[in-house]
Amino acid sequence: MVIIKRFRTVWGVESGDNFEHWIPWFPELKKEGFAGVEVDITDRDVDNLKRLRELLDEAALEATVLIHTAWPGYVGGRPTGLTPDVHLDIYRGELERAKILNPIRINAQSGGDYWSWDESVYFFQKTLDIDDELGLTDLVSHETHRNRSLFTPYAAKYILPKVPKLRVTADVSHWVVVCERLLDLAEEDKEILDILIPHVTHLHTRIGTTQSSQCPEPEDPIFKEERQFFEKLWLRIVKARSKDSDVITFVPEYGPFPYHPYGSIRTHGEVANSEGARLQKLFEDSL
Repeated sequence: MVIIKRFRTVWGVESGDNFEHWIPWFPELKKEGFAGVEVDITDRDVDNLKRLRELLDEAALEATVLIHTAWPGYVGGRPTGLTPDVHLDIYRGELERAKILNPIRINAQSGGDYWSWDESVYFFQKTLDIDDELGLTDLVSHETHRNRSLFTPYAAKYILPKVPKLRVTADVSHWVVVCERLLDLAEEDKEILDILIPHVTHLHTRIGTTQSSQCPEPEDPIFKEERQFFEKLWLRIVKARSKDSDVITFVPEYGPFPYHPYGSIRTHGEVANSEGARLQKLFEDSL
């Protein structure tokens, strides 16, 4: 039996001093049907992560972890000198810290969009070696995220066949913005999605548009075309993943302003919660 596990991003919800905001929030997430939370571990030291793991255990929640191989949060200008080997050193250190939370999935925003595609191939090949060394084989997936090596479908088309064991977190809302189109019309786009799907082991299920990576009301009829495109893709991924794993993980990753448009009717958190429940039913009914 395949189990669908829904994780809530903590993006946009500050933990507060000594986790004062998350302590009452975690049990609420459990009641809403979330299996756990996805946590960015940037700036969290070892003691903080150990305490967080204790709080998750108390609330009976699991963890997926978000790491960055460099430039977390994209604050300020992009630092210079960030070669693949520099990223690899950071990657190793981030994985060692991530292990403290005993995650069932590690999502990596990795590499750089300014590298050559061959530099990205080299980087991803080396990440697999590091995963194996740290006992994290198949646990890390690399996100299709802007600013990163997999920021465009064309990069993925080149990289993935050359790194066949690479696992991917599919957040195709980024690709739709980068390409300024839904990726279900041109034959080349369809071909690239066919290449992507077998690599996906984790999903960020955010509906975006050709001009924005996040729509404020996914069920509004004005977003019908976008919703149909994303749901069709996600269902294909769920079906493919169900053949290889008995657990499918997804995050309805709706974030705060400026991702969430100014003046929206609902908060990004309300959208994340409702979309999480809606999509969990959609995915479970498809199996």
